[in-house]
Amino acid sequence: IGMLDKAEVGLSYQNRFFLKEFASQSVAFNYAIEQGSFGVYFQQMGFSLYRQMIGGVGYGMKLSDNFSTGVSLNYQRISFGDIYGSVGSVSASVGLFYQLNKSIDLGVNISNINRAKIDDYQDERFPTVFNLGMKYKFSEGTFWSIEAEKDLLHPINIKSGIEIEAHEFFVLRLGMNSYPFQTALGVGLKKKNWRLDIATSWHTSLGINPSAGLVYQLE
Repeated sequence: IGMLDKAEVGLSYQNRFFLKEFASQSVAFNYAIEQGSFGVYFQQMGFSLYRQMIGGVGYGMKLSDNFSTGVSLNYQRISFGDIYGSVGSVSASVGLFYQLNKSIDLGVNISNINRAKIDDYQDERFPTVFNLGMKYKFSEGTFWSIEAEKDLLHPINIKSGIEIEAHEFFVLRLGMNSYPFQTALGVGLKKKNWRLDIATSWHTSLGINPSAGLVYQLE
């Protein structure tokens, strides 16, 4: 968010495998100031017997025309219904963004750098995730991106996608990730200060994950 120069508010919804128990909802707000941008967000997933929630506040600062950094402080909570109760913990994340040239952007992010704990039993902790990504711009409205994601327990996940601006108010997106293998298709609609994004990914064993997001940019 360090590169943002206007305030934005967004809502999103995902219905994993058409099961309402796995549906997730999120809301985020970013506000740009002269020295950077502040952001707040909240996301939840699950139902009465199992629910995950995470919320946080972040700050990003543009250090030069092509370099920015950001940090966030997050609160994560897992609820296991009436029997097992709930547990919560605070985590921190940090990210860097660098515009190498007019065509290539680079980024790195580390989530939960303090390895927030869930329970003392078997030293169970929230995932710490490392992300390294690159975006290559073919033109003003068309780009290709690739990202490597790795946590401390699972194999590396390679994500890649392409966005094509078919019209000034319409974009087409194609993507995939390697672990677990999934393909994705999406479209985006832009009208003045509004953006509507609709997408779905497909898991070979479990099915599809439809999602939608709506963003409004304040003047």
